[in-house]
Amino acid sequence: MQRVSWWTELVGAFGRFRYGTVTGGIAPTPIKAEWLNMVQEELVNFILAYLPELDATDNTQLLKAIQAFGAAYPLKATTLAGYGILDAYTKPETDWLLSKKANNAITLAGYGIGDAYTKAVLDAALAAKQAAIDNLAATKQDKNTALMAANGWRLDKATGLLEQWGSGYCAPDTTTAPINFPTPFAEVYNCFGNKINTSSVDADGNAAGAFATDATRYQLFNDTNLMGVNVHWRALGRAPGY
Repeated sequence: MQRVSWWTELVGAFGRFRYGTVTGGIAPTPIKAEWLNMVQEELVNFILAYLPELDATDNTQLLKAIQAFGAAYPLKATTLAGYGILDAYTKPETDWLLSKKANNAITLAGYGIGDAYTKAVLDAALAAKQAAIDNLAATKQDKNTALMAANGWRLDKATGLLEQWGSGYCAPDTTTAPINFPTPFAEVYNCFGNKINTSSVDADGNAAGAFATDATRYQLFNDTNLMGVNVHWRALGRAPGY
């Protein structure tokens, strides 16, 4: 099969037939006998491949040839024989052969194996081991439970007791803005502080210290109006997750 452009250059895009224009001086694509004969023979060869002969009185021969073509190629086979395969066992044959074999055992004892742990024995051993690990984790003191710094903390992982400490400066007769604890509490039980480097006493009694505003922050206070103080504070509470 070929397009008409095989026999003439007077064609449109992609080798297709084109119209001509007298005013534009463009010639139309000529109807070439070679192209017509080619189309005719393509159709004739297809028809004769499925019908015995051509019939000038029958305008349905191409349709009949297509129908015969479809009948010659049935739907996909569903059996080995449908594909002409003769050297493979069919499903019934395979089932029959397998039925002649003994069923596989489902236990170690079924195979006569006496020197291996069963699933039940291993599960029991693993459960006991896990219980021992859980008990150890609940009773031992884990490492890395403290921040050893000027402002630090120490956690007792057995009880959840969290102790924190630090120091800070507080100006005369004032209270600082809230300051974050080194690590948050879940609940604060007590927060207190002691002042240092003050020697004069005023009418207020030189009181200074610290108090918790919530589980994450604290404040320093100093009612001495003569000088600022450095307050060393300490807080006790419960750690998150306990």
